[in-house]
Amino acid sequence: MKTFSIYAFLAVVNFVINFLIYNYSFNLQATPFLHEEQRLESGLLMLKTTIPAYVVSAIVMSAIFFLIARSLKSKK
Repeated sequence: MKTFSIYAFLAVVNFVINFLIYNYSFNLQATPFLHEEQRLESGLLMLKTTIPAYVVSAIVMSAIFFLIARSLKSKK
């Protein structure tokens, strides 16, 4: 259970970092050039596409770290 908690925490941290990087970049580059209606539309699109993609990415990265750690542990 401890190992699962560690990797779940790693997935959450990975997701948050990815999302913050995306959100910062979007706000810096695109937001000044959009009208309010376009900002709302792009925000909804981000919720539908980007957030699920980052969740999947975070889970995959955590699984890769888990497999590498298990592989290194079995070699000892």
